Amino acid sequence: MRYLYICLFLVFLPLPLALLETVYRVSGSGLSIFDTRGIGQVSMLFTVIVMVLGYVTLVARDNVREFFMLYLRNWRVALRGFFTMLAIAWAIVIAAYLVMGALGYVQWSQEAWDEMTWRVARRTFVALLVVLVLAVTEELMFRVFLMRYLRWNTSKAVTIGAVLFSSFVFASVHNLTDPLAWFQPEDAMLFVGLFLLGILLCVTYLVTGSFWCAVAVHSGLLGSKVFLRRTEVIDVSTGTWWLNTPDLRATPLTWALFAGLAIAIYLLRKPLAERFAIERPVVSTAKFPPAP
Repeated sequence: MRYLYICLFLVFLPLPLALLETVYRVSGSGLSIFDTRGIGQVSMLFTVIVMVLGYVTLVARDNVREFFMLYLRNWRVALRGFFTMLAIAWAIVIAAYLVMGALGYVQWSQEAWDEMTWRVARRTFVALLVVLVLAVTEELMFRVFLMRYLRWNTSKAVTIGAVLFSSFVFASVHNLTDPLAWFQPEDAMLFVGLFLLGILLCVTYLVTGSFWCAVAVHSGLLGSKVFLRRTEVIDVSTGTWWLNTPDLRATPLTWALFAGLAIAIYLLRKPLAERFAIERPVVSTAKFPPAP
């Protein structure tokens, strides 16, 4: 039944977003909820968050306040987990680029480095802060709200179902303007990458018992992409089957990276949980069926 309620929620979720988009177009503001930055993007995220909070409190009857208070009481553990997993994510990304560099697929751009200014550095820093905000928002929506809500016990069947369904939704909503585009070959490869990323983030959250660890992995991987795009200090050659597009999320190399990292985190589940677990275990506290 939880899946039915979630599907109904996902069906009705576009309605307030469509209304907001209509208001923007009629008013001639030039804004759109599909903007990748600025007020349009913020308003879209705010609307989704309000809808999610409404569902959690009115339908699922989950204790949102207690959830945030739990992390507030354990802020030192949460912070330690965040910085540890962020360092691991960045270390893996750097190692991957070093390996690709040794194979001749990555080159350092000295020209871009020489043209680095405080203005570029400042804009890059701001972009990384935006990445962090987006990572927190998406982890709250797709892992804490969706995956955790669908995991009402710790059985394998329930856990796998929650992970796969939330990862599918996570990948799907990355192209709301043209969802049928996922059936095109190039877009389908990106969908696979996003789906595997969703699984990686679910595994991180479940294993560590802290959604801040998932935020760290998410922001670390996405932040590396933003950093390289902003600074252009690295040129990547994309002439092979395993590295065949500028969007690295759509390449078999990155798929292997996501899958390998998920497996490594799972294998290290005991020491990670001992150091960073805040939720023991990560399961929904929502009262279901919903109370009248």
